[in-house]
This record gives sequence, C-alpha cells and structure tokens, in this order.
Amino acid sequence: MNTLLVPVDFSENSLRALHYAIDLAAQSDTEVVVMHSFEKKSIVPGFNSGKPLESKTVAQQKLDSLLANMDTRQVPVQAIVREGGAVGEINKAIEEFAVTLVVMGTGGAKNFKEKVFGTTTEAIAKLGLCPVLAIPEGATIGHIQNIVYAADFENGDQVTAMQLLQLKELMNATLTFLHVKSESQPDYIDDEYIKQSLVKQFPEAELNFVELQNKDVAEGITKYIQENQASLLAFTILHREFWDKLFHSSVTSRLLHNLKLPMLALPENGNLLNLRKPSNSETGRV
Repeated sequence: MNTLLVPVDFSENSLRALHYAIDLAAQSDTEVVVMHSFEKKSIVPGFNSGKPLESKTVAQQKLDSLLANMDTRQVPVQAIVREGGAVGEINKAIEEFAVTLVVMGTGGAKNFKEKVFGTTTEAIAKLGLCPVLAIPEGATIGHIQNIVYAADFENGDQVTAMQLLQLKELMNATLTFLHVKSESQPDYIDDEYIKQSLVKQFPEAELNFVELQNKDVAEGITKYIQENQASLLAFTILHREFWDKLFHSSVTSRLLHNLKLPMLALPENGNLLNLRKPSNSETGRV
C-alpha cells in the first residue's frame, strides 16, 4: 500500500492540505500518515507558527482529536508527533514509512516566494526524496482536471511521464507537456525527437504537447497556465534552480499570485509517484 505524508501545524491551510490528501487517498490504494513536529525551544520559520506545544502528549491528543472529528472516508490514517525540526523530522518520516507523496499546505511567510511555495516545503522538495505536492495559501484545490507539466525535453522526461500518466488516469484529467523556450536558452536536442520517443513509449496515452516562445521561461509558464485554466502545475527538480528561475521577477510573482493552484515537485531520483486506482477487491476496505 502506498503512503501519503501530510505534515500539519494546525493552521487553516495545513488542514486544507490534509482534507485534500484524504480525498486523493480515497481514490487510490493509499494510506495517510499525518505528522506534527514541534521544537520546545525554537520555532521553525515558515512552518511551525505560534507557541510550541508544551509536550508530545498534548500534541498527540490534539492531533488525535482533530482526526476523530474528521471524515476520513475509510482511508487508513495514522497520526504521529515528532519532537524536532520540521525538515529533519519530515525527512525521517519519508524514509520510515516509504512515503509515496508528501502533501503540504504553505503560507504564513512574510515574502512572496515563501507564501507561494513555503520555506519548509521548498526544503523538502529540493532534497528530492519523493514527490511533494504544495498547496499554496488561497489555492483552489478542487478536482484536478488539467495537469500542466513544465517540460525540459533535453532530459527526456520518460520517468516523469510515467508518473504523471498514473496521476492523469487516477484523476481522469488531461496532461499537457509545456515547453517554453527563451531567446537565451540554447537548444541542444531535437524536441520533435523527444516527443516521438514519449509517444512511442506510451502509445495508448493521450499526450498533449505545447511549445511556446517567451523571453522569460517562468513568465511563459505562468501565462499559459492562467490562460488555459490549469488545475495543477508539475515540474521536475533537476538542478535545484527551479525556484530561483520561477520567482526572480516581479512580473512572474504577480502572475503566480493570481494563479493560486497546487504545485507538484517531482524528484529526478528518489521515490517515484505511484498512485493507482484500487482493484475491485480493495474498494470495500473498512
């Protein structure tokens, strides 16, 4: 069985992420591990907000009470509390539970970049242990209908395509490979060759390819998403430079602020996203 990890700090947006994760798990053969981490003597910026809880026992009681009053839709849910820094404890949990996907709500930070993706979420995603689904504050988290993948055809994208096709099937959504070329970006590989390779490898899949020119790659991505009503932006962390490119300009920042949609960071290595619909024998679980 696959496992979703949902770190919560009891903020409104982290609880929205928890509801979203449970909905996602209910559609697949997946369990959910809900984790709260805290530090007695310090607070982790961008994640643990407010006063730290007095004891692990109090935190566990609060988490158990939260889940007891929530409709978990018959999804197996486990609640754990860890004392320590958020990033370190989340990483330990990813390895301990062989986590398939981390779902995190973001928000509460002071600057725009942190509000959209979150400092702790960014740190977890950059480590590349497993995919991370970030739910920005104010994001629309309804049914995923249109997945847009910011493609880098120079790296093939075969593994990423396999992961996204599983998500596409699970959500009954469309999948678009979006490649934005900038004037300053060298083009070493024939994009058409990569497209044909993907089509050949996944002959039964409906793959959409869109290629655009824009002086700024991040601006091109955000404009396309805004104009085509995407419900999820996916990207691969290749050289850990995505955020610097995506957030460097005020134009891009304004566009992203208006988008408010979930973002899925897929690692180049590490655990793969592997969500599937349950078989008939699994749908009657209790």
